[in-house]
Amino acid sequence: MISTPNSPRLLSAAGWLAAMLPVGLMIGNAAAEVVAGLLVILFILHTLIHHEWAGLKQDWVLILLVLWGYGVLRALFSDHAASSLLNALGWLRFILLAVALQVWVLPHRRWRQALINVGLLTMTWLAGDAVFQYIHGSDVFGHIPQAVPLRLTASYGKTIVGIMLAWQYLPYVLADFERGKSLRALALAGLCLIAITLSGERMALLFSLFSIGLLVLSVPKLRRTGIALGLSLVVIAGSVMLLKPQLYERQVTSTLAVIKDVPNSSYGQLWRSALDISQDHPVFGVGMGNFNFACPDPRYGGNVDIRCAPHPHNIYLQWLSEGGLIALLGFIAAMSLVMRHVWRYARKHRDNYLVMGLAVTLVARLWPLASSTSFFHGWAAIPFWMMLGWVMAEIDVRSVGK
Repeated sequence: MISTPNSPRLLSAAGWLAAMLPVGLMIGNAAAEVVAGLLVILFILHTLIHHEWAGLKQDWVLILLVLWGYGVLRALFSDHAASSLLNALGWLRFILLAVALQVWVLPHRRWRQALINVGLLTMTWLAGDAVFQYIHGSDVFGHIPQAVPLRLTASYGKTIVGIMLAWQYLPYVLADFERGKSLRALALAGLCLIAITLSGERMALLFSLFSIGLLVLSVPKLRRTGIALGLSLVVIAGSVMLLKPQLYERQVTSTLAVIKDVPNSSYGQLWRSALDISQDHPVFGVGMGNFNFACPDPRYGGNVDIRCAPHPHNIYLQWLSEGGLIALLGFIAAMSLVMRHVWRYARKHRDNYLVMGLAVTLVARLWPLASSTSFFHGWAAIPFWMMLGWVMAEIDVRSVGK
């Protein structure tokens, strides 16, 4: 276990910030960035004051730091260098967020429990607000959903409530199972899954079903519970979709249409554009965050409005097209080291529900065939790096029985 000296005031402030991460993510991108950014600044101050570098010397962290340095260097020699440099420089905050949670804040039981408690309340509020919006026609703040196709927003300014729940709810649910609060955990899981289904977000629903499937396969003691939860979701969602054909069209019909013809779908064309760009820039890519500048080039053909977007909607294709093989292999190497560490613990402790929930969430986020948002945008990246730092902290603490 990696431990660091403590500055009590800095640690207390950082602990409250860590506990407020779910709230920041519930409010929106700006709030999440402020909370995470302040936590990273405190960690930097702590590190400089105590000259404690052990957390930054872990193998997976060193690879990510090298990858960050490469991204900054590549940006200097890319088209649209200023934009690319800002993207590359800013990515460091996510690495430091994960390390700060792992080695400084979450080794302390008080702050782990605070994060869980705040997360439970936040997921309940966010899911409840989404369901209320679906039933009432507006959320508690008066926000109305997108009409065509029907997509919920809850309190967000855009249609991301489903995926934000899908990326976060499972560890909190399983933490409640560990505490012996099984009924409350099941109630929260059901509420979140209903909200995700009603949200109209196809990827959020697929992500949730995939996560439940992984959980059923990896945690024998939760197998019956997971199957029952999955079947309940199918029955409830099926009943709602019978009453709301528009929801069925969005969540089932359109999803099957994409799966049947991935190459010609909007995602398939985006991915093809990323592959075309990587063929022209195989080693170094076009620079971090530069996919949207390179994609409209006429030599890549097709309808720019369909085959181009700010990013390729796939983690690995984003690394490949923007950073080349060097960046892609670096990211895969770092994540492989993380998952090896997680696997070594999880295979012997599958009854540690919280660890398994965090591990399943990470695996689902890293699934190569998944559609994803940009890895450089805070609202999408912060949940991933928060979960990564959290699971590493839990494993470190539980390995020494603290």
